[in-house]
Amino acid sequence: MADLVRSLPTLSRDDPRSKSLGETESERAATALRVRRMAHQILVEAPDDEDDEEDFDDDDDDDDDEDVVVDEVNKKEEGWWQKLKELQSQYGPALVARDSEAKKRILDYDPKQGGLYYTRFAHVYDLASFDLDEESPLPPMRFTDAVYKSKHDYELCEAVNILSVKMGSLDIDFPIHVYGTVIARDSLDKKCVYLFRRGREDSQTINSKDESLILTGPKRGLALISDTYVETNLMIKGDDELQQDRELSKGMLTIRGIARRVLKNCELESCSLATRLSTVDVMHGVVKDAVEATISVEVLAGEYFGEITACTSSIKERLVLHDSRLTHHSASSGQNIAPGVIPLLRSVVAVYVKEMLLLTFAAHTDDGKITRCIEITPRINGSDLDEITVGAVTLGVRVVWSIIDF
Repeated sequence: MADLVRSLPTLSRDDPRSKSLGETESERAATALRVRRMAHQILVEAPDDEDDEEDFDDDDDDDDDEDVVVDEVNKKEEGWWQKLKELQSQYGPALVARDSEAKKRILDYDPKQGGLYYTRFAHVYDLASFDLDEESPLPPMRFTDAVYKSKHDYELCEAVNILSVKMGSLDIDFPIHVYGTVIARDSLDKKCVYLFRRGREDSQTINSKDESLILTGPKRGLALISDTYVETNLMIKGDDELQQDRELSKGMLTIRGIARRVLKNCELESCSLATRLSTVDVMHGVVKDAVEATISVEVLAGEYFGEITACTSSIKERLVLHDSRLTHHSASSGQNIAPGVIPLLRSVVAVYVKEMLLLTFAAHTDDGKITRCIEITPRINGSDLDEITVGAVTLGVRVVWSIIDF
């Protein structure tokens, strides 16, 4: 039995299987420790052969009782053996085989990648059991109502703001009609957090490399502890029956986690993914000691037509929260937004707790464009209410704060 335990995988950092069975060294170590403890507990509970023989010797005068004892011991021993075999099957070669088979299903060839590459997320323990399409159930504002007696009651982590996703280069001519998905996977659960999601009949027209996809996520703050991944699966809609739909971008790019670098300040970064017919450029901000700001805006008086953007005091690149030209309301009716809640494309921004959140409101009027800006000091929890007048429009602004944590 001990030999079987010794055959269980330890998943050391030098074991090639360890790279496919876990993302970080700490996760692999934790898994290996858990397996060894489970095996040790099984051995502790197993019967001692010498004790069993002594028990049998004491019962020589009662063969029937001896048979009963032997049967019970055999059943228990069979149960322990079965537990060990299941443990080995779950964490040993069987898991490696299933993991390998699951990876083959997301392995593809692309000339831009120079050969085979993974088109989807693969850095997870037991990929065969991981649902690549499951949406993250975690909502925003999870810790808004938490009560902290001191700063030792909570811990801040780094975060990511996805600012834009553009076609840095294209192997065919613009314009193109794009549909499909762009998702993020962060340290909290590695599940899908949608940044862009459109069906074929709701495709977005891209006229040049300067235009970003119209992002509608993330729905919550993206934690940056281990690596964060951005996964694309974008298609070009054919113009007519003679031109079929084509793959625009399919693959995954990586935003380095804090475990792989030292972050002294908030940083503006970009990364690129060259696949299929395009090179996709993702611009993002890496935010130090981040808190999550969930924003809502209401028209209190007047009618609003314009744009709302957000940025922070250190990263001035603006994140588009609302554009009246892009909302279904304005597109279909051609009217301004009367009193009521303004529909935001995105509502969540990660902010360095020692900086400021800047919200800019631009209203288009008959007299031209009027712009106003408000600055809001980040908080660990709770919310802020403010009013701002932009031309003839009065807006109510609410920001709900939360830490970003597991």
